[in-house]
Amino acid sequence: MTEAATADNEPDSLDRIAAELLVLKEGLPISYAEIVRRVGQNRIDRGVSPSAAFPPRSTIYDAFRSGRARMDPVLLRDIVSALGVSAGEADGWVERCLRVQRTRPVARPLSVTRPADLRAGSLDASVARPWWSTPALLVGCVLLNLVGIVVVQQLHLPIYLDMAGTAAAAIMLGPWHGAAVGLASNLFGFVVGAPGAAPFALVNVAGALVWGYGIRRFRMGDDIVRFFNLNLLVATACSLVGAPLGVILFGGYSGHGSDTVTASIETMGLPVVAAAFSSNILTSVIDKLLTGFVALMIFVWLHRAAGFSAARMPLVEQLSAPARRRQG
Repeated sequence: MTEAATADNEPDSLDRIAAELLVLKEGLPISYAEIVRRVGQNRIDRGVSPSAAFPPRSTIYDAFRSGRARMDPVLLRDIVSALGVSAGEADGWVERCLRVQRTRPVARPLSVTRPADLRAGSLDASVARPWWSTPALLVGCVLLNLVGIVVVQQLHLPIYLDMAGTAAAAIMLGPWHGAAVGLASNLFGFVVGAPGAAPFALVNVAGALVWGYGIRRFRMGDDIVRFFNLNLLVATACSLVGAPLGVILFGGYSGHGSDTVTASIETMGLPVVAAAFSSNILTSVIDKLLTGFVALMIFVWLHRAAGFSAARMPLVEQLSAPARRRQG
C-alpha cells in the first residue's frame, strides 16, 4: 500500500492519504458511526477507559477529508485497523503519515509520536472530552428529574416525568451512571417537596439499567423502531417494580396524579390491587415513551454541540446527519 501510493511522480501528501482512506472505507462499505464503534472497542480491548475510548464522529469524519494541515498518526492507525488492515500494513500507514509530516513545511513544530508509542496504544488528548463533562452532565440530569417532579406536582399530571435525566445519563454514559442519577433524584425529592419519592428510587434504578444495557448489550439504539421498543421494555420493568411498591406502601393510592386513573379503573369492578397495577402500566407506557424521546433529543443536541460520542447509538448519528448536511 505504501509503495503503491507513491509510485508515480506526485509527492505524497496528507490529502493523498485521506483519499486512499476514503477508498478503503468505501470498499467495505462501512459507516462513520461503525468506524467510531470499532475504534472505541479496539481501544477498550487495549485497556483504555470506555469514557475516553470513543472519538467524536466529527474527528473520524475529518480524517477522510482533504485540506488537512495535520493528521494524528495514532488515530490513523486506529482507523485503518478498524477498516480491517493488518497490524503490519497499519505500521506502513503510520510511517507514511509521519514521513509526510516530517517533510512538509509547517507553521509550528509538530509533536511526532514514535511508532513504538503508537503500538502501545497511546491516545491523542483531543479524543477525550474535558474531565468535567461527565460530572456536569450527571448534575444536569439530576436537576432535570427534579424539575419533572415539580411540574407533575404543580399540574397534578397523571404521568411522572421524573426519569428524563435518568434516561439521558443511561443511554449516553451507561446504565450505572443512569442508576446513580435516578437514585440521587428520588432521595433528594424532599428538596422539591416530594419526600414520598424516595422509596420509588428503585423504579428509577430499574429504568436506568434497562435503558443502559438495552443500548449497550442489545443494540436497541440502532434505529427508531428498536428504541421505541426499548422504551416499552423500560415501562414494563418500571411497572413491575413500582406497582407493588405503590400497593404495599400506599394501598394503591399514593397521592400522585395517576390516582385518578386508578380510581376510574376501580369503578369498573376491579380490586384495588388490579386497578393499581393496570393504572401503573398504562401511565408508565405513556410516560416512558415521552421520557425516552426527550432523552434522545438531549443526546442529539449534546452530540452536535459538545461532541458526545454516539458510537453506541447510531440513531443519534442518523438524526444528527441532516443538520450536518445543512451546515456543510
